[in-house]
Amino acid sequence: MMQSKDGESSPALLHSTHVELQVNGMIAHVTYSQTFTNDSDKWKHGVYTFPLNENAAINSMQMLIGDRVIRGKIKPKTEAKQAFDAAKKAGKKASLTQQQRPNLFTQHLANIAPSEKITVKLQYIQQVNYDNGEFSFHLPTTLTPRYIPGITIKDLSDTVLSTHAFANSDKTEIKSNQAPQSVGNDSSRITTSSRITTNNTFVSGWALPTNEVSDADKITPFMAPAQSDSNTNQLSFTATINSGMPLDSINSAGYKLNWHSIENARYQYRAWLGDNHITMNKDVWLRWRPSKESTPQAAYFAEDIDSDHYALVMLTPPQVNPDDLQDFPRDVTFLIDTSGSMGGRPIEDAKAALKLAIERLDTKDRFNIVAFNTSYKKLFSQPANTKPHNIKTALSFISNLHANGGTEMAGALYEALNVQPQENNIKQIVFITDGAVGNEAALFSMIQQQLGSARLFTVGIGSAPNSYFMTRAAQFGRGSYVFIDNQNNIQKEMQRLFSKLESPVLSNLSLTLPKDMRHKDNVEVYPKRLPDLYAGEPLLINLKVPDLTHEKRKHSNNLDDYIAVNSLQLEGTLTDKDGNTHKWQRSIQARYLTAERNNNVSDTSANAKPPHSTQSKGIATAWARKKIAALMDEKALGRDENEVKNDIINVALPHNLITAYTSFVAIEEVVSRPESVNVQSQNIKNLMPQGTQMRAVSYPKTSAGINFHMAIGALSLLLLILLYTSETQRFLLRQYRIFIKDQRVTHNG
Repeated sequence: MMQSKDGESSPALLHSTHVELQVNGMIAHVTYSQTFTNDSDKWKHGVYTFPLNENAAINSMQMLIGDRVIRGKIKPKTEAKQAFDAAKKAGKKASLTQQQRPNLFTQHLANIAPSEKITVKLQYIQQVNYDNGEFSFHLPTTLTPRYIPGITIKDLSDTVLSTHAFANSDKTEIKSNQAPQSVGNDSSRITTSSRITTNNTFVSGWALPTNEVSDADKITPFMAPAQSDSNTNQLSFTATINSGMPLDSINSAGYKLNWHSIENARYQYRAWLGDNHITMNKDVWLRWRPSKESTPQAAYFAEDIDSDHYALVMLTPPQVNPDDLQDFPRDVTFLIDTSGSMGGRPIEDAKAALKLAIERLDTKDRFNIVAFNTSYKKLFSQPANTKPHNIKTALSFISNLHANGGTEMAGALYEALNVQPQENNIKQIVFITDGAVGNEAALFSMIQQQLGSARLFTVGIGSAPNSYFMTRAAQFGRGSYVFIDNQNNIQKEMQRLFSKLESPVLSNLSLTLPKDMRHKDNVEVYPKRLPDLYAGEPLLINLKVPDLTHEKRKHSNNLDDYIAVNSLQLEGTLTDKDGNTHKWQRSIQARYLTAERNNNVSDTSANAKPPHSTQSKGIATAWARKKIAALMDEKALGRDENEVKNDIINVALPHNLITAYTSFVAIEEVVSRPESVNVQSQNIKNLMPQGTQMRAVSYPKTSAGINFHMAIGALSLLLLILLYTSETQRFLLRQYRIFIKDQRVTHNG
């Protein structure tokens, strides 16, 4: 089971989180306070792996102990870890915040005294989403345990294992009686996986590193079922929305939400959850909808830092009736995840969504279904037409799907990507999953390489899907995504997806920069490759123009904020139902600023002055986050990691950003724990997502195969060289004993 023995014996380190959200336009400023309370009579070290949205840009960290505040410093990741380890060993209080994935972070704490409370306050910037006339902010509170494909490095080499798995940790050993074990066949289960250092100071995740996921132990935190009377893993949440326009509604599906407009503050609203604390077992989605007459068509948010100009631009596609657009026949392959992580409510929601999609197909379409877990199976050998008997066969196939086994996505995804569509048919893939895998980068690379002319759309299922995988897979697939976070929303969200599947609105997009920017060859714009736009989706562009001093000087005699005559222009084409192509364009004026505006995110009082319409703090941070994401995409597609690392550090340090290669560390320069006093380590467990089941974890069958091949190879070599030297004989016999020992660990899909 995915529970740590240390957690079971020492459930005394409690955790709670408070979130204060301030939205200004398209930018969310989040103060994310994690409080850890040592409810025991022992000194504690704590490790907590937690999710955030994949676009969260953490740019500040503080450690609060009573009224003492220790400010965190951003450092290269290795340097920060070394500083934390030294402080931890010396008995100083310290905290270290690391990124494991763009949407997964680890909080380390050192030397928490008995009955002591320590709060780690993170601040981050996040762009809000805008889709189909509605803004949204996403806050994950837990994660769905990720499947770890590949061969465990321990099976390959004990030496390699220790190098990869624990290169940056204390000297560690795997207790032989606690190593992952499984028995039987596909339904077998791994028992408790707990790894403890020789000095009992480090606790790792439940998974072992594999040749496909070398950091598996860092992205697999221990899990526990939610309990109604629990006093840990509780969340409180408040929000202030400065929308800049009147709102019709604010809501949060699955939660009771209160909201009202703030008196004497134009277009500002306060929102908070009805319960003071909620259990952290499902994501929070906050959505707000402008009044119809205020629906934005374009927006330009700017921030100037020194002489550099940063902007976030939103341009929406034209409002068109889908019936007026050309309707091509389609070859659609539906991929549905039936792995163990989908057990419970998620598989039922996934099946319901898939049935809706099948019944929506047009008579001229063709389709197939690929269901996967440890292996995959296709409904038809080739895409079939939508005659009633094929639809009936498909619905029966869907009804008989059950969730179990591993999440071997690669084979099923490759199968779907390589379907040959009928001539003149559009090839589409609809991928229904919780995205709970640890090898995202390899899958992104496959999508990029095998996509061709196809489009891939993702449907995120469950209370806590891997939104990083879902959104990036859709981006690499040049498609779109939806999340079904509530079973009552299945029809609504699938309808939103159908609109996109059936009518991409704009293609062949091109962007023309304002005249004042065009002559500069170092303007950086993200995304570099403009996507197709689907119904209801805007194009969001982050750009940086270095050194605009000349432009400011040129317009210094003008108004405080100079509105440039130059416009940023987006052009594209759409095809009507008669096959005629029409050009479309939308533009917006660039705004150059001449003065800093007070837009303090901590000022959430009702009488707070509305921020200036053209100066928005956080735009530069959002741009840096987009650039770092683009660099990580380059790494996933094969660019040299050292080059990527250097480029990311050069962006992250000036912008104070946590990345895969930089971390925040805070150290109190006072020794608080005497050397003679023992200390215990403890994992703070995440809660299983609502509607899912606690389950055991299986390793791929490939792991089992390696032992067999190792045995054959070892025995063959033994026969060949046994006669040569006695030293060689002794060596091979030692290897044989190791192999025999490893037979206690078997792996099943």
